[in-house]
Amino acid sequence: MKIDKRPLKILSTGSYLPKRVVTAAEVDDRLGLARGKSEQMTGISERRYVTDETASQMGAFALMSALEKSGVRYENLDAIICASGSAEQAIPGTAALIQKALNRPDVPIPCFDVNSTCLSFVTAFDLASSLIATGRFGTIAIVSTEIASVGLNPAQHEAYALFGDGAAAAIVTRPAPGEGSGVIHAHMKTFSEGAGYCRIEGGGTRVHPKTEQPDSEKFLFCMDGRKVFRLVLETIPGFFDEAMNEAGLGLDDIALVVPHQASGNGMELVRRKLGIAQEKYMDILSKHGNMIAASIPLALHHAVEEGRIRRGDKVLLLGTSAGMSLGMVIFEY
Repeated sequence: MKIDKRPLKILSTGSYLPKRVVTAAEVDDRLGLARGKSEQMTGISERRYVTDETASQMGAFALMSALEKSGVRYENLDAIICASGSAEQAIPGTAALIQKALNRPDVPIPCFDVNSTCLSFVTAFDLASSLIATGRFGTIAIVSTEIASVGLNPAQHEAYALFGDGAAAAIVTRPAPGEGSGVIHAHMKTFSEGAGYCRIEGGGTRVHPKTEQPDSEKFLFCMDGRKVFRLVLETIPGFFDEAMNEAGLGLDDIALVVPHQASGNGMELVRRKLGIAQEKYMDILSKHGNMIAASIPLALHHAVEEGRIRRGDKVLLLGTSAGMSLGMVIFEY
């Protein structure tokens, strides 16, 4: 079944990385590992950690960078969607805090959050195309901003060594008549038997600081990497083939695949399983680590900046997330 394209054009992208660089050697020392061990486990040589930055500040910086390149003024945005897996606080949503960080109370454009953990940007990108297609909004800022470092558990060596902090943004709008830019197909499935494989139990209504000691490990990230890999490798081939068939496309039609920067081994296993050529696979993991939902838009930002994609190219965003979910979007840039 061929799906009709929904109009959406990426005008620009932007990013912000915290000032502090944390090397693999520093991670090894923190965890009491032999030098080189964490990079061997994860494929990550360095990542960034926040010092005094907040998630909303990073998101605002990334958004301002994208706006500057787009030629769009802040007051001409119709909405800000914060697409992140780690909220700055429980209430309000981070999108409202990004607007506050921009210090533009005179332009009260709508701001709301989308959270499907590592797939949040992909989900928001799909949603934005629907909102633009219906005429609800014309120009939207999608911002992913993540502080993973605060929730890492040093008792879980592999997970601890995976993550980094940062933000990325994209300005999307309705293309001009005759332009082909748009979302060709979007696809998502959730396999909830894996809901416990990646989790932070604390912070919601079930495990709350009122009933649990604030220093409990339930407030830190927990991952069963083996079970995650097993479930992803079992489900992703069928998921991918179904989505490509529905889009009426093959891998030869795709100029670039932008995957979630999960881990070195995970990305390579998925690439081989799906038969994606190395030169079509956008990999920025080694210098950034896994930045949760910001990974895909940051990799997309690098692809744009480096000329890896050009107008008219078909691009595939692909990822996994806690839940356990698989998601992808195919769009014409």
